[in-house]
Amino acid sequence: MAEREFLIFRLMGPMMAFGDIAVGEWRGLWDAPSKSGVLGLVAAALGVSRQDDAAHAGLEADLGFAVRVDHMGTPLRDYHTAQAPTEAARTRRKKGGLPTETRKADLECDDLNTVLSERFYRLEAAVTVALWVKPGRSRDLAVLKEALRRPRFTLYLGRKSCPLGAPPQPLLIFAEGLLSALGRYDACLREGDLYLRKVRRLPRPDASMPVWFEWNAGLEYEESLPGHPVRLRRDRVRNRALWHFAERQEGCLVWSALEEVSA
Repeated sequence: MAEREFLIFRLMGPMMAFGDIAVGEWRGLWDAPSKSGVLGLVAAALGVSRQDDAAHAGLEADLGFAVRVDHMGTPLRDYHTAQAPTEAARTRRKKGGLPTETRKADLECDDLNTVLSERFYRLEAAVTVALWVKPGRSRDLAVLKEALRRPRFTLYLGRKSCPLGAPPQPLLIFAEGLLSALGRYDACLREGDLYLRKVRRLPRPDASMPVWFEWNAGLEYEESLPGHPVRLRRDRVRNRALWHFAERQEGCLVWSALEEVSA
């Protein structure tokens, strides 16, 4: 099996909130970050605006995605309240020639509703992300690596209230398979003494850690392995500005400490 180039980096922070489909009052969480959320972080590092739909579509089409859940973290529930103007009140204000673009302008409207929601976070979570170029596509992973090292926009873990707790430490890794690449990444961090003290206190990946990888994205060997589950996630970007997403399949491998030794 020929070696493939992977871009691998780690995401961790005091709070993480890569959520599920969020409609109405319930803002739930998946057990692992979404592809759309991670590619949004990469786009922010590149300096891509949310309105640049072509750039976001290109990242989605070019890159395969996998994530290893190193530390699930502790769940946190936030009962969230906010005031927002009705559409009629905002329209009246706009017709009157008054500004409507800021939070201050919203609160100055003559008819406010109270919006209630339950939002969920993970505390002290850590994941390792792997990206690769899909067959037939073209993308320079070295450019993405440098962007993650020197991001143009502020990076956050799902919501703006969730900053990174440590630099993502992106590395380009050549390996025959996904698990081997993750093992080599871990070894590079240790050998280069790139672990921060906070990272060292987190549990090391062991046999209970799942590795979710994108299906039909070029990892034929991983797809051929028997016995792993395949699930659907609605996190494939269709239109970033309008928050439109499509379904995507992902399979699951089980991380083994033997991968580190063999890598």
